[in-house]
Amino acid sequence: MNPLAFLTSGANCLIAILVSSVLSLLGGVYLGHNYEKNYYEAKISKDNLSKEEAYKSQLAIEQAKKDLAIAQLFKELQAEQSKSSGYQSQAKALYLANGTNNPSGNCFVSFGFIRLFNASATGETTSPASTDSITSTIDLDTVLSTAIDNHGKYRQAERQIEAVRAAQ
Repeated sequence: MNPLAFLTSGANCLIAILVSSVLSLLGGVYLGHNYEKNYYEAKISKDNLSKEEAYKSQLAIEQAKKDLAIAQLFKELQAEQSKSSGYQSQAKALYLANGTNNPSGNCFVSFGFIRLFNASATGETTSPASTDSITSTIDLDTVLSTAIDNHGKYRQAERQIEAVRAAQ
């Protein structure tokens, strides 16, 4: 029996055309679906890539701001330390000059003053002691240098807080 004769007979021809049409339709649907799926996957991937690039760009900008704030902080801290060093050298020079020209012009500090100075620096409560009126060996140069150093540390902490706020 000839296979072509089977397909060319009336009803079988219609069945063959119908089967080939269904197969073509299913193949077209499958290929169209894959094309559409690949298109949307590529679009989503492209959108994700652009979002990631925008995020990285923004992150780099924020990092640059933070680095600039930190660099500015260190510059200000160095300037503050040099100011404090200058103040301390001026205080020592003033004390030495005053002691050379007028030996009785430099006064010494009492233990009561030292007790109050330390208490005010630490925030501790204190009460008068019997040794408050005794003169200590600490001179005003040391007191002034300590005060300058403490003020410098306060200004450094203030600059650090400002830099942290600026970096956020």
